[in-house]
Amino acid sequence: MRTDARAGIVARVYAETLLRSAERERAVDEVSEGLGRVARAIEESDPFRRFLAGPQIARDDKRAVVRSAFEDRVHPMVMRFLELLIERRRESLVGEVHQAWRALLDTRANRRSATVTTAIPADPGTLDAIRRALGRATGQEIALEERVDASLLGGLVVRTGDLVMDASLRSRLDVLRHRLRAAVAAGATGAR
Repeated sequence: MRTDARAGIVARVYAETLLRSAERERAVDEVSEGLGRVARAIEESDPFRRFLAGPQIARDDKRAVVRSAFEDRVHPMVMRFLELLIERRRESLVGEVHQAWRALLDTRANRRSATVTTAIPADPGTLDAIRRALGRATGQEIALEERVDASLLGGLVVRTGDLVMDASLRSRLDVLRHRLRAAVAAGATGAR
């Protein structure tokens, strides 16, 4: 089994356990918000991510930094969960646990997460049309997240589960570039 597949399985087990605990305490929304806040902070900060991933850094130091950063900003259950991950040397799984958590909540609500990435912020009408089209195609409610990536140049990329629909200008230019190279190569070979 590949390491990343194993990490995904472990992350799902942690997410399921956390969800059961949150349901018992009737704190699913608060835990969800806090877990998302922590996952975003780790994703957006390379120094913080490297600090947490550093095996040479003592667990007590990691716990102290995490407490300082999040104790007053997240549900106590999220803090206990983070401390458990640190204790078990699984702190690098926070992002994957958050993804598994969201997938569990989506499944329970017959909802599917999707991400639309555009070169510039999309207008609400376009986002709503994408959400409705995906909803019709999947038969599920769509929780749409918008991202902006100027390197796309134009168009959009929609991701949901394992499905990726790439209608970006960057992608189209890449295809055109490959076709031109193939045509030039074929022409050079045929000219001999």
